[in-house]
Amino acid sequence: MLRDLINNHTPLKNNFERLSTLFQCAINAYKYPLNGNHLSQLGELSGYYCVQDIHQRMIQHPVGQRILNDKPRVTPETFKIEELLKLNENTFGYQYGKFMRDRDFSSGERPIVKYIPDLELAYVYQRYKEIHDFIHVLLMYDVSVYDEIVVKWFEMAQLGLPSATLSAFVGSFKLNCQEKQKLIETLPEILKRANKSEFIMNVYFEEHINTDITQLRKSLRLL
Repeated sequence: MLRDLINNHTPLKNNFERLSTLFQCAINAYKYPLNGNHLSQLGELSGYYCVQDIHQRMIQHPVGQRILNDKPRVTPETFKIEELLKLNENTFGYQYGKFMRDRDFSSGERPIVKYIPDLELAYVYQRYKEIHDFIHVLLMYDVSVYDEIVVKWFEMAQLGLPSATLSAFVGSFKLNCQEKQKLIETLPEILKRANKSEFIMNVYFEEHINTDITQLRKSLRLL
């Protein structure tokens, strides 16, 4: 399941190469905002130390340890939408499948981690990217600019990744006046949920496909 990570792995030799690549990715992300690869690689290069912290939190948790040992992946093969849509409508699996189908999304569209030097940490960051849509489903936020920014505030509060922080703050300026006011009213609640809930990287989502979505939200202290 890690073959794509191994094949795509491009460790940088030193800090100078890392900084120069970071600078180039930042320029490309600005010039080509619709190309998700540049923003993804910028997140990798800027979030190395935060990913180390996330890895430590996973090691210290029994479920996080199992995730690191098993290294499950979220792909079109492991989460077959047509199969998920056969489940009871109140299950997490069905709600995720419906979320992906209604928006014509594919879990295979997530860029593969490239620059994080350690393959274990590369997996951790890949896992973060692959469960992003799960977070949307659990928090009950769509994929508009406003909804995406709210999810990024949640991720920033939980994970501390620079890419989430940048998206949360910079993205907020793209909102219109009405959306900004709505965000100001929403932030206290979303930050409260982020701080009181289960650490999202320690959730073995694959084991909750048949779990009632409301019960799952309650068990993760998201309600």
